[in-house]
Amino acid sequence: MSASRLRRHQRRRVKALLRFAQRRSPYYAEHLGSDRLADAPLMDKATMMREFDRINTVGLRRDDAVEFGIRRERAGTTELYQGRYSIGLSSGTSGNKVVTVLSPWERARYAALVWARSGVPASIPRPRVLFALRTNNPAFTAVTMAGIDLVYVDYFVPVDDLIALINDRRLNVLAGPPSLLVLLAERSADVTSKIEAVISYAEVLEEPTRDRIRAAFNAPVVQIFQGAEGMLGVTCRAGNLHLNEDIVLVELLDAGDGIGATRRVVVTDLYRRAQPFIRYQLGDLLEIDDEPCDCGSAFRRIRRIHGRSDSVLTLPGRRGGEVRLMPDYVRRSINQASPDIIEYQVVQWAPDDLEVRLVLEDGADREVVKAAIRENLAHWAKRAEGLLGVVRFTDTPPTPNEGSHKLVRVVNRCP
Repeated sequence: MSASRLRRHQRRRVKALLRFAQRRSPYYAEHLGSDRLADAPLMDKATMMREFDRINTVGLRRDDAVEFGIRRERAGTTELYQGRYSIGLSSGTSGNKVVTVLSPWERARYAALVWARSGVPASIPRPRVLFALRTNNPAFTAVTMAGIDLVYVDYFVPVDDLIALINDRRLNVLAGPPSLLVLLAERSADVTSKIEAVISYAEVLEEPTRDRIRAAFNAPVVQIFQGAEGMLGVTCRAGNLHLNEDIVLVELLDAGDGIGATRRVVVTDLYRRAQPFIRYQLGDLLEIDDEPCDCGSAFRRIRRIHGRSDSVLTLPGRRGGEVRLMPDYVRRSINQASPDIIEYQVVQWAPDDLEVRLVLEDGADREVVKAAIRENLAHWAKRAEGLLGVVRFTDTPPTPNEGSHKLVRVVNRCP
């Protein structure tokens, strides 16, 4: 699509979506007075869950859908609700569940989108994919679809068992969150099956992590930016992450970043109707690059995923009050400090109290690394017009979120 054709496509889809929502959704019949997107109320996770029964257009009840989703997830089945609807319980990075509904048409369309933009190179004649999901099902399930073999596994399958599975089934594509992929990369010498591509999702893929995974398997690493709201972005053939702007309309709002161009994100899914996502506020913080990409796509590029809004640190301001420090600046402070850093996590307990959980290579000079991290954090705090308080270093391993089981590198736990 050219840029002008893309905008016309978005306008047509938005107008049709809003008219449909006004007719079929009790919530939007009450809250929408026109087919102008600017007139639609902003939606958030709490409102979506509270008003679910009135927002969805197919007469589903939230409590029934949640009960069904939990029961199916625990049983490890792929049963459809009422034999028709796909029910998802997306925990997100924060761990708070969101019910998502796909109709049969939407489910088929989403599957086509995944196949088309999964990042699996067309040069692989028979992709055999390790597909890691948060399923609460310790067993694995193998299916074949459209000539692709998919082996679904749980996040919690031990690494030794995953490696045995990869080797036994000669899997050649790895798909999972970065925290799992890097564990496999560390054991790449034990993987006898040739890995031809790696797909990352569910967590922020940092550049050092991507480089470690790519070097370990000598394979391209692509990223999918996805949430309960759908498949929001994918890596293009030039290696850049683009918004799927033919599928979602993205609005960018101020995020209070005093250093760079970080923005809050509001999305409108142009195709979902069973459960409309209209002006839905994501927790993710993005920097967008408006410069053209070498791949030729008119879709905007995501320069950087900073993390989530609940990962933003709050520091005492040099002139009083508080200032915000975006999580990407914190991650940069760690990643640029030393190549000897294996794992880390930064937890803010109070505006002037940071804990840095640090795992280093054997033989690394811990004091030198700590000094470099402090210096980097102080630099970014100063740029943000903030004051860096106590920075405590511990050897506590990074801890995944209890609800989502995803590893969040920067966590704000200020009361």
